Amino acid sequence: MIPAQRYKLEFILHTYNASLQMIKNSLAEFGESLEIVESQDSAQNGDNYNIRMKTEDPTIVFDLCAQFGRIRSIKVTEEKGVA
Repeated sequence: MIPAQRYKLEFILHTYNASLQMIKNSLAEFGESLEIVESQDSAQNGDNYNIRMKTEDPTIVFDLCAQFGRIRSIKVTEEKGVA
């Protein structure tokens, strides 16, 4: 049984050597409702990924993403009424 996902995460991951599929595969087991959208920023080298997901432990997600690159624009919302 999957535990209740208590936190909604929204953030941007800036990477140089990580693909969309690599990030998706790494995050899939740590939450649900995973959405990753690649966005281009012509002012920067590398790739930006807008990531949204629900998870039980945001720390694990952020530690994992830090291995791929720099995390920016973090928004964490606690889901109310989840047991």
